Amino acid sequence: MGHLLLVGADSTIGQSVAKAFMEDEWEVWAVGRHAERFAQGVQWAHTVSNVADESAMQAAAQALQAHLQTQGDRQVDALVYAVGDITAQKVAEMPLEAWRRILDANLTGAYVATRAFSPLFSPEPHLFYIGAISEKLALPGLSAYATAKAGLETFAQVLAKEQPRWKITVVRPGAVNTRFWERVPFRMPPKALQPEDVALRILEAYYNEQKGTLDILPE
Repeated sequence: MGHLLLVGADSTIGQSVAKAFMEDEWEVWAVGRHAERFAQGVQWAHTVSNVADESAMQAAAQALQAHLQTQGDRQVDALVYAVGDITAQKVAEMPLEAWRRILDANLTGAYVATRAFSPLFSPEPHLFYIGAISEKLALPGLSAYATAKAGLETFAQVLAKEQPRWKITVVRPGAVNTRFWERVPFRMPPKALQPEDVALRILEAYYNEQKGTLDILPE
């Protein structure tokens, strides 16, 4: 049995990741803002209001550590960072608060979560960060989102050099059927991926030890 730490367990993709891993007999430890959206059956759950809040994430890590001390010798075999947020506002019109919110969810939170939970990682963990095909995101209104996703890829590349024993993968799906489409002035493509497609590819990538980037496109 593997042990998955899922940050962003309340996101659409996060829910599907939890289900896919649990069906494969993994133990899933969930972190997110809305516990009522966590997949049923996760073995441990913790809510945080802001994944970019260092104190809150340190508290979450301490809570998980306390839980693991009652469960025997268990460590995080895989991390999936599935937190995301989006806005569609032009640079001249976007408040600084909106810019910060998007970068916090998509980029800063990844750093904070990785740093907070790293003492609980196994010696050779596999870390997955949900990114995007960033070179296709240079669209009006998406400056914050595109910047965050491009930064996430660079963060992962540097982390892989700093931690050569860690397997690190940036998952870059095409359009996915999630709640994001309700917040942007674009129409979801008719052949958009389903969250379950992304989840299964992540599970497959874990067993294949795939590192670097994982592009997932509709067939």
